[in-house]
Amino acid sequence: MEQHFFEQLLAIMATSLLATVLLLRLRMPGIVAYLLAGVLVGPQATGLVDQPGDFTFLAEFGVVFLLFSLGLEFSLPRLLALRSSVFGLGSIQVLGCGIVFGLAVWLWGTSPEAAVVIGGALALSSTAIVTKELIGRRQTQSRHGQLSVGVLLFQDLAAVLLLILVPVLAGSDTESLWSSLGWALGKGLLLVAILLSVGKWLLPMLYREVARTHSEEVFGLSTLVIVLLAAWVTHSFHLSMALGAFIIGMMLGESHFRHQINSDIRSFKDILLGLFFVTIGMNIQLELLYEFWPRILLFAVALILIKTLLICAMTKLSGDSTKTALQTGFNLAQAGEFGLALLTLGVIHNILPTDQASFIILVAVFSMAASPFLIRHSNQLADRLDRLTGGGGYSTEEADATPHRLHDHVIIGGFGRVGRVVAQLLENNHIDYIAIERDTKLVEQEKRDGVNIVYGDCTKKDILQSCNIASARLAVLTFNSLESARHTLEHLRHSGLNTPVIVRCSEHSDMSELISLGADQVVPEMLEASLLIGAQVLTILGVPETKLTQQLDEQRKLYLEKG
Repeated sequence: MEQHFFEQLLAIMATSLLATVLLLRLRMPGIVAYLLAGVLVGPQATGLVDQPGDFTFLAEFGVVFLLFSLGLEFSLPRLLALRSSVFGLGSIQVLGCGIVFGLAVWLWGTSPEAAVVIGGALALSSTAIVTKELIGRRQTQSRHGQLSVGVLLFQDLAAVLLLILVPVLAGSDTESLWSSLGWALGKGLLLVAILLSVGKWLLPMLYREVARTHSEEVFGLSTLVIVLLAAWVTHSFHLSMALGAFIIGMMLGESHFRHQINSDIRSFKDILLGLFFVTIGMNIQLELLYEFWPRILLFAVALILIKTLLICAMTKLSGDSTKTALQTGFNLAQAGEFGLALLTLGVIHNILPTDQASFIILVAVFSMAASPFLIRHSNQLADRLDRLTGGGGYSTEEADATPHRLHDHVIIGGFGRVGRVVAQLLENNHIDYIAIERDTKLVEQEKRDGVNIVYGDCTKKDILQSCNIASARLAVLTFNSLESARHTLEHLRHSGLNTPVIVRCSEHSDMSELISLGADQVVPEMLEASLLIGAQVLTILGVPETKLTQQLDEQRKLYLEKG
């Protein structure tokens, strides 16, 4: 059994790797590659994996880590500011889309119970796809990104109620329905209160202790344990594992550890999320696709168009601009993973016939495959449609900027005595900066003094990206460690970034190596201190300033050549 599972997992990973490399070269979204890999290894094609359900629970952790990383982007005050989109627009969207799609399939000939299940499933969007694309394109803080995330959060809550509703519909017990919903609501409120308390008071203290070990391994392992523990708690309450991960992530989003945490979980999140989409691909019934592919494509296009128009109209009526409404509609136009789970549960409880559910699942999967393209081009599509309807197209309010991120700023790597002096000079000249430091006590102290500083390892590429290195005017690396400076420069230059970099080092012998790695300026501390003392000596002895400057420059060149 163990050997068989290992062989199947290896087949999934190898096929996913090949499909991803191939389709990324063709500029296709990675999600499509994972869906294709699932189809290839699934029981309907090669049969390398004969029981897709064996991987469902493991794959769900991809969504768990994705929601945790999304929570890091949203602090509690920011979420409260989104309450109108979460509970207002979110509730209207789920009810509106659910009623429209439910009525449509009921008129198509399904039973009323099946219509409720299908309507609810198609009303939900893909949290995994939308949040992955928004995070990757840094649009979570744009207006359409915030509206999309707010609606998705309500959809996740609604999905829990819908999953409870399915077995009750099968039994047609109204009393059981209300007691089940009431019990779920009570457990949910208790769980949220517990997780919010833990995230606010316990986790920051825990991370401070972990950070003092200065061990990347311990820090990363702590994050894994915390995310899995939050998922286990919500799962034991018979609620969504992803919901608990989001709440914990949201609480940690207010701490200065969030950049390092996000960097540590990124690889786990991406791999497990890929496995999640592979499991969806493995459940696609190819014989149904061969027989009805024109109808499936037509229904998928209809689903996308109807959902886009409905969400756009609802967003527009809530007071947002036409462009924002259109972008929100494009973001949420697909079906979602919770909808697929709902359809599967409907089959298990004999509410839906298997062939009917398989047809709807294929329609949903095609809408999900098209979704990354729509999200990535939502700005251009919304611009054109806005102009066609008489709007102005681009507006500063709708720009794809993220106002909380710095632009044209300076990044200071390390915040010791040198970093402090640089920061003070930048403040005196009204130049924006962000400092990155690994000493937790120092970070907390400087934050209290109003310094723009975050906890993190500057040698990690993800940390630099989270501080918006691509749009920085300059990076100043003030490390004591030559190794840290080497790693940071290598990450910067291998990523193709041309951001100017000034590096401080201890000895002049390190200058040539750092310059060869891509440093624009290197300041050897011992050499500059010696030259400063020498300059003071010669000034007191009456050497002219022009001659003094010439001799100092000659000494610098001489030491650089020796180095």
